[in-house]
Amino acid sequence: MHFKHSKSRPSEHYKMLLLLWSVFAALLGLTTAQMEVGDQCQNTNYRGICTEASRCTDLPYAMAQLSLKRRDISRCGFTIFEEIICCPSLSVPTTTIKTRSDDRPAVKACIEIDEQLQPLLTPHILGGTPVELGEYPHMVAIGLTDTDGAVEYNCGGTLIGKRYVLTAAHCLVTRQIPVMVRMGVVNFTDTEQMKAAVEIKIKKVHIHPDYTSANVYNDVGLLELEDEVTYSNNVFPTCLYTDPDDPPANSPLFVTGWGVINRSTREKSNVLLKARQTIVDNSKCNESYVDNGLTRRNREGIIASQLCAHDPGLTKDACQGDSGGPLNLVVDEALNKYRVVGVISAGFSCGSSTPGLYSRVSSFLDWIESIVWPSG
Repeated sequence: MHFKHSKSRPSEHYKMLLLLWSVFAALLGLTTAQMEVGDQCQNTNYRGICTEASRCTDLPYAMAQLSLKRRDISRCGFTIFEEIICCPSLSVPTTTIKTRSDDRPAVKACIEIDEQLQPLLTPHILGGTPVELGEYPHMVAIGLTDTDGAVEYNCGGTLIGKRYVLTAAHCLVTRQIPVMVRMGVVNFTDTEQMKAAVEIKIKKVHIHPDYTSANVYNDVGLLELEDEVTYSNNVFPTCLYTDPDDPPANSPLFVTGWGVINRSTREKSNVLLKARQTIVDNSKCNESYVDNGLTRRNREGIIASQLCAHDPGLTKDACQGDSGGPLNLVVDEALNKYRVVGVISAGFSCGSSTPGLYSRVSSFLDWIESIVWPSG
C-alpha cells in the first residue's frame, strides 16, 4: 500500500504571508538557523534529508518502519511556498540529495537509479505469488551449459549496473558453465514476452576470493556481460542495501525466482514467483541449523556476513533453482523502488522450519564496488 499526497499549491494570500514573514525574518536576522533543501538533518529519533513536505512522498511508510509519530518529524525551515521537513532517510526522494564526493560508489549508483524510476502502468497482483511483467525489472535468469551445449536456466541474479549481475558464487563453480543471462521476461512460456526478452552473453565470471565450495560463507559472485544493457520498463537495475544491520522489523521483504515448485517432482516454475519473507535473528537461525544437524558446510555457525529469513507459515520459501536471486526490500511498490538485502545462498530445505540462508549484501560492498565501480 502506498499513500498519495495532495500537491495543491498554497493560496495567494498564504504565499504573500510567507513571503512577508521571510522578508521580516531576514531583516531581523532570524533566518540563520534555517537549513536548506538537501541538507542532512538529525534529531533524537532518526536521520534524514531536509525536503519540501510535498516531496517526502514515502513519509507514512518511513514513519511506520521507524515507529515515529507526527510530532517526531522535525522542521528544517520554509520555502516561500511550503514547509521544509526532516524527511526520514527511508523515504528521501533522491533528487533532493546532494551527492557528496565521499559517498561510496554503491550509494552514488543508487541515487542515479532512483532518479530514473517510473511508476508501474498497471497494478500489482496483490493476492498472489506470480510476478507481473516489469514488477521486478532487475531480476535475471542465468543460463548454464555443459558439454552437450544445451542451456538451462538454473540460477537467478540481480542486475546492478549496465554490465553487471550479482549472484551466488556456488552458481558459478558447478560442472555447468554460465554462458548467458535472460532479462525482461517473467513467463518463459509466453510467446510475446519471449520475443522481447533480452539475452546477453557472459564475458567474465567473478567469484569472491574467499569463497570455497566446502562451505557456504562468502557465497557471492558477479557476472560481467559482453554488452551493455539497454534499460527499459522491463529491464532496469536496482540498488544494493548498504546498512550493515537488518532492515527494520516487519519490513516488506520478498524473495523472487523461477526455482523448484514441487519437491517431489523437482519441477521448476516457468513463471517468476515472489514470496513474502521475515528476517530471523542470526542467533535463532543458528540454533535452528544446529538442532536440525545442518552444520556440515557452516561449521562456524551463522556469521555476520549472512542473514536468515523465512515465511512464518512455512509454506513459501526459496528452493533449488532460485539460488543467486535477490531478497528484495520493497521501499516503494508503486515506483518499483527496491534494495537488495541478500543473495539466495545454500542450505535451503524449501519451506521447512529451518530459515533460508542468504549472503548479506552490505558485507560485500567493498568487493562488489572494486569490480563494478572501480573508479568510484
